[in-house]
Amino acid sequence: MPESNNWRSHTSRRDVLRYGVAGAVTAAAGCIGGGSNSTGASFNVFDPTTSRTSPTNRHLNPWNPTQSGCWHPGANIFDRAVVHSPATNEGYPIVAQEWGMVDDTTMEFRLSDAFTWHNGDSLTAKDWALQFDIALGLLAAQAEDGARPHPLVESAEAVDDTTLRVSFHDALDESWALQNATAGLAGREGRGIFTKSGEEPWEGWRTRLEEGDGSIVEEITTSSKPALSKDTVGNGVFQITELGDTSIVMNVYEDHPNSGNIDLEEFTLDLYESGKPTQPYSAQEVDAAHSGFPVADDLRRQMPQGHTLFRETLSANRLFAFNCGHGHNHDTPFSDRRVRQAVCHVFDREKLPQLLQGVNRPFNWAPCRVPGNILEEGSHDAADWVQDFTLYGQNDTERATELLNDAGYQRDDGNWYRPNGDRFEINWMNGVKRQDHQILQKNLKDFGIAIKQNQVDDATLDERRTSGDYHIMPDGSSANGITAMWTLDLVPNWIQSITHFEPETEVPMPVGDPDGGDGMQTINVEEHIRQWQSTGDPQYHKELMWWWNQELPEMEAMYQPDAGAYDSGNWEIDSQKAVLDGVDDALYVTPKMKDGTIRYVGDE
Repeated sequence: MPESNNWRSHTSRRDVLRYGVAGAVTAAAGCIGGGSNSTGASFNVFDPTTSRTSPTNRHLNPWNPTQSGCWHPGANIFDRAVVHSPATNEGYPIVAQEWGMVDDTTMEFRLSDAFTWHNGDSLTAKDWALQFDIALGLLAAQAEDGARPHPLVESAEAVDDTTLRVSFHDALDESWALQNATAGLAGREGRGIFTKSGEEPWEGWRTRLEEGDGSIVEEITTSSKPALSKDTVGNGVFQITELGDTSIVMNVYEDHPNSGNIDLEEFTLDLYESGKPTQPYSAQEVDAAHSGFPVADDLRRQMPQGHTLFRETLSANRLFAFNCGHGHNHDTPFSDRRVRQAVCHVFDREKLPQLLQGVNRPFNWAPCRVPGNILEEGSHDAADWVQDFTLYGQNDTERATELLNDAGYQRDDGNWYRPNGDRFEINWMNGVKRQDHQILQKNLKDFGIAIKQNQVDDATLDERRTSGDYHIMPDGSSANGITAMWTLDLVPNWIQSITHFEPETEVPMPVGDPDGGDGMQTINVEEHIRQWQSTGDPQYHKELMWWWNQELPEMEAMYQPDAGAYDSGNWEIDSQKAVLDGVDDALYVTPKMKDGTIRYVGDE
């Protein structure tokens, strides 16, 4: 697509391409939007909205997940009070300048009075409290009788215009309190303060939730109000100036306290039909993309000369998930953890590197539910603890044989049989496209275990994994920090619901001794997480890691950095490493911060 110095002219060009007048060029470019910058005035970013909803059809309701659920550009035009980095489990200020525990169940935030809405109204603690009220009200309306709407957060109160008080059900360590007070509770509201006190639809929604209106939950979670428009009143460092079919253009809000850090004319989101950022980024049609990197080895040479990654601390795990058999009637050989351990010992991780092409990386440590990059860097005590854990993935068929024999399995003429005499055959759900699963399947076949491969659609996969109608399946999960991987919603709720592990089980002790020299300790996973959250004592974390290593509901086989990229040859983007490399919305968050910057350096 040709270069242009004028946004309006390259918007027209995009519209021509989109509607097929230059169809041959459209096919070659593969884009709806985009356009190179020759002046550097506009910072063009790949718009990652997964639904590819046109800008004029988007909304700013954080509790409706459709139409990108307010994320883009909502996270750019609204400010967060505090930026929580899961990578460091620490908070960094934007609107809130100070925070801390005033007692063991209450955290207080002190907001700056220098932040305003784009119409000049002050941004206050009442605005933020309103958002808590709606989120917790939604949860309460859907909770079972007597159940807590949120497992940790109880309520929020604006003490005055600059003080917000968040109350928790139980005593919490400060780091866990901050993480939960600044996270999304019932939607994407953790990405900014979207609600304005005294205005609709927010006030009406809160009132109807308090009154117990039975229809309000569906209304809130499906409403496309407030709609995204040029008249949108946000409170962040950028404000909407133009909406096209394929582009959203934002200018700096000059009255923002940190606007002086920004040196650009426009911040533009460009929508592409493919939904994949690498092609327009490598063609320099956009200057940055939130995610989609690193790229495979054979594509690296196509990247811009100033190609720089950010969000590098964030990653995603690739795992083997076992049906552990608890709470359902489907037969699974993996109800015995010795069988799970045996299969993990058979896996030959050394076969992985030749297949990964520079994107995924082998998880070369014992299973422990810690992000691979944290173990690689050695930046947490967990990197030392895990050295004593049971290491699987070594194609240790001798140890696998011992475990299977101990579980009552027998091998005859090279084939393995279950204690009831049936052939040991694994019902494998999906996994055809995963290199690690293909390697493990071959390892198991060579070892004498039969594989029955079932490839199913997403709906069938979801039904079977929740009902327990499978033996092994692939799983993937974000691995964006130590505590983020052990939340109550994630491990004792979600992972248990698809792997069906025993919520309470015995684990050999001491930590690191699979023979149990000190006997067996009963661990209730949810209670252990709660104790860790309330005390901050790392011993609970260490014992949870050991439970994961020995119980093995899943095994980490690979991990993949979940990075974004920008052209640092033309742009400088800077902030604290914990934010730029460790926060989902780093491109949006960095310019808003007191010590952040984004500026054009192409002519320097």
